[in-house]
Formats: sequence, structure tokens, C-alpha cells
Amino acid sequence: MAAAVWGQPQAAVREFTHASQVMGAVRAYTAVLPASYASSQKRYSVVYWLHGFETSAEQEQLSREAAAYVAAHDVIVVNAGPAETVGEFPLYFPELVEEADKTLRTVADREHRGVTGYSAGGFMAFWLAGKYPDLVGSASSFMGPTEYTVGPKGFDVECNFDDFYANYEGVRTRLVTGTHDFLRFYHRRLNSIWSFAAPAHETEEFDADHSAPGIAKTLDFHMAAFAKPLPKPAVFSHADVYPNFGVWGWEVASDRRQPAITVLENVSRSGFRSAVREWMPGGATLSEVKLSVTSPPRLYVPASIHPVMFLHLADGKTRRANLKADAQGRLTFDLDGDAWEVGVGVEPAVAITGYEIVDGSWATAGKLVKLRVTFLNKGGARLQTVPIQWESTNTGVKVDAAPAKLFGLGPGESAALPVSFTVADQGRAMVKMTAVVGGVRLPLTVPLYPAAEPTKDFQIGDGRSLTVYQHAVQRGPLELGEGNGDGFAAPGETFAVLLPDGDAYRAAEVITGDRCVDTSLRVSDSWVDYDHSGASVKYTLAHIPNACQPGTPLHILARVVMPNAPDHAVKYYAIEFPVWYRNDK
Repeated sequence: MAAAVWGQPQAAVREFTHASQVMGAVRAYTAVLPASYASSQKRYSVVYWLHGFETSAEQEQLSREAAAYVAAHDVIVVNAGPAETVGEFPLYFPELVEEADKTLRTVADREHRGVTGYSAGGFMAFWLAGKYPDLVGSASSFMGPTEYTVGPKGFDVECNFDDFYANYEGVRTRLVTGTHDFLRFYHRRLNSIWSFAAPAHETEEFDADHSAPGIAKTLDFHMAAFAKPLPKPAVFSHADVYPNFGVWGWEVASDRRQPAITVLENVSRSGFRSAVREWMPGGATLSEVKLSVTSPPRLYVPASIHPVMFLHLADGKTRRANLKADAQGRLTFDLDGDAWEVGVGVEPAVAITGYEIVDGSWATAGKLVKLRVTFLNKGGARLQTVPIQWESTNTGVKVDAAPAKLFGLGPGESAALPVSFTVADQGRAMVKMTAVVGGVRLPLTVPLYPAAEPTKDFQIGDGRSLTVYQHAVQRGPLELGEGNGDGFAAPGETFAVLLPDGDAYRAAEVITGDRCVDTSLRVSDSWVDYDHSGASVKYTLAHIPNACQPGTPLHILARVVMPNAPDHAVKYYAIEFPVWYRNDK
């Protein structure tokens, strides 16, 4: 710590140990206490600083600045780590919080608890806040990676924060970036999404290399969050890589023993949507997984009976059951890993189950986007005719929706209604809108893409070998897709779209709403050895269903990342080609 300045209050640093049941070992943590801690009975808010694998000099600098801040403010900083993303450490955080609350005079609620960290610790700070939003009210990251593999050892899965924004309802977030940081491409991409899709995100860029600049300003952010916390969300969504987890009082258990992500959406007393997916947001569902979702205690009257509707989103089939709340007022829903919409109760309950893009296969920023949004009554009674109003808190969004009404939907019935919008910013990556239906607020997020020039300079990999770039800069022969290898996409075939880069090709991520293109199979190409970011670049192995007729025109958007560390370039190409005739001879 820095040398004491005569006459100025000093923070006290104390070290603690405890026997961790989660880690199966004795764990140590350090608490930086305000100067007034020893002489008062006051309780203090806490910021958990998660350290990764910083050098001794970096740890000393971070500790010194944190101690200087705590000396002048009523807050405790708890330092713990090293933060590991795979295995038991992510599950250790609730135990650490319980231990600190038991040992120190903390304000023991989520509204007065924050988490932060630098580099790998910054990633873990964001990740823990997303996994435990019911424990943490604010989270910050000093130049942390935006993607790592996380989860149980043996079936950990890639976690890219770009796709997990919905986990942060009720959490204020802050990302500190640097103009010379080697991760700046990934930070800019995250900010382009979270600034519009996450509930309360802020960012600040410093003229700095990979470091933790402006520690006092970020601790000020947490102090402001303690003073004005976000409320617990009335409706929440959550995605989790662990097979068993709890969030906001709900408990989820499964028999999954493979890499995947369990997704809950729009969870409330009146129901939810669930799925177990290979990746977020559009990975294939795992129907073989058995899933159990249990509501919080006292959400329902003990021993009360509730009609429940289960809608299988893949085929629209429904089943109904009467579930009885247990002695603690909980309902347990038994499902599989497919996508299900679940409605609870005798009253009508409206949900958005999806949308189609009219006159297009993807939404383009800066242009008029026309949607047909599907509304479902998943409740137990007929919905009265109600007006629908659309709104968006995103800047630069103009919603063009004629006055509309949702007419008397019976239980299990759905209707598709139009809405259009434009976004002035041609670089916008996401728009978040809300449909207000009879006082019920239904969120809808729509990804946006920049305008793309059409190209015919591409190849189809349907089981043939081409020279392809992997790991950013390594190139060699690679067979992609499954088919007859004739360079065309036919029914029953899986294929990659490849764009030329010099005398080799780059496999593209395929984006489309075309029903004849299944994009749920995605491959990750690690760039860790190239740019040391922890990230990977994705490409799609698309599939043409057998039901799609030869000659059907396909419209896709192909996205490729061109390596230029640390400022990679993302290129988009509009591609059109027909479904081909299968010839296996």
C-alpha cells in the first residue's frame, strides 16, 4: 500500500480465510475497510474486486488506488481470486458473499453489492453479475475480454457477452476501454449491442493500453449505483451454461451432461419460455435433455391448483395440465430441451412468440424494417380485444405502427400483426422495442446489419475441399459441409458459404430468415493464438431441409471477419442462389 499521509484517514487492510465447501479448500480474501470502520457500527456497501493473473506490480498499483478511494468513502472493497472461468470458481461467488456478509458489517443486499475486475477479472465480474443478478446490483470491467469458455469442467461452453445482454435486467454495467488496448475491436462490438439492448449500460474510453485506468471514476459508478439501484425486474430472462442453477428464486435442474445453454425468457408468475440450446441465441435445441423448472416459494398459494398450457414452438402443438403448488407455494414444470412457451393460470396471458421480416431475409440498419409479430394467448381464458402500442427507449428509432388491436384470442390462439421501424444510425447493431398490450409490456429485440453489396464471387462447400483460412491467418485444405461436393446447395445437404481472400477462402457466418435455410449449426474458429483475445470467429454450416423444392431462390447475408489485429474488419455480402437439384451419381 502507499505510504500514509500524516493527518489523512487511512484505509485498513485485513486478510481473512475460510473453509470453502464449493472449492473444497481453504480460501483467502482481503478486505479494504474505511477509516471509520473500527470506530463505528455502520454497515457498508461492498465492491468485490476479482483479480485474475496480474503481475505483482499491477496488483500493487490496483491495491494502492483502491485503498486510497476507500479511505475517503464509505465502502468496503473485497479482493478475491484468481478468477477462473471453468470449474467451481464461478459457483464460489455466492459462498464468498455469504462469508463476507457474515464476517464484515456489510449492507447485505444486492442493491449495495457490486463486482469489478481488470482483464480476466473484468470478464469474470461481468459474467458473475449475469449469472447472479439477484446478488449483484452493479458490475464493471476494466478492459476484460468479452468471450471465454465457461462452465463445468468437461462440458464448458463459449460465452460471448454479445449474446447474453438479457441476463443483466436489474444490473447497472460499465465497461472501461482503452484506445490502445489489444481488445478494442471486441469492446466496440459489445458496446454497440449493450448500449441499446442492456438495461443500464455505460462505457468510457481512456487514452491507454491494456490496464485499469480511472479506478476512482469506476468506483464512483458503483457508489452511484448503490444510491440509485435498479429495481428487481417484474419479468426477467436468463441464460446459463450450468445444467443446474437458481436465479431470482427460480430453480432449474436438468440431466444435461454436454456443452449447452439453458435459456429462460420472459419469466413471471404467468409463465415463461424455455429451451436448451447448443449456442446463443439461435443454436439447435437439445430435445433429449430433461428439464425441471421450479418457481420461487410463495409465488402461488400452497396446495392451490393451476391450469398450465405447454406450447411446443417447433410445431405449434399444445398440451394442458393442472399443476398443484407444494406446501411452500411452488409449482414445478417438467419439460424437455426443446423450445416451449408455458402459460399459467385461468386468466388470459399474452406473449410474443416470434416475428417475420416482410420483404426481406434480415433487417438492415438505416432502412425501413417491416415485421409481422406473432402474439399468443397462453393463458386459460379468452383475451378481450385490446389495443397495441409500440415504443422504444433506444435513441434514433422511429416506430411506424398504425393503430392496431389484438382481437379476442382464445387460449392457445395466436395472431400476427404488422409493425415497421427505421433506425437513423446505419451502424446500429440492435434495436429494442416494447409492445404494450392492455397494460402488459412485451419486449422484442431485433438485430440489425449494415447495408451489404450483392456479390456472386463465392463458393458453396457441400462436402468438397477448398483452401480455407483457419485461426485467422493459417490456411490449408479443409472439407466443409456434407453433400455430393458439386458446389451447389441441394435439399438434405449441409453447406458452408466461402468468400475469397486472396488465393484462399474464409468461411462465413450465414444470417437469414429464409425458411429453407437452417442456420442452427455453427462452428467456432479460435483466434486465441492470433490476437490473444480469448475470442473465436464463427461460421455457419447451413442445412437445406428436404421439403425445400429445387429452384427455390435463397437470400442470405454472409458475414466474415478479416484479421487486422487489433482492429479487425467485418464485411457483409448479400448473396442469392437457388436450391439445387440433388444428384448423388
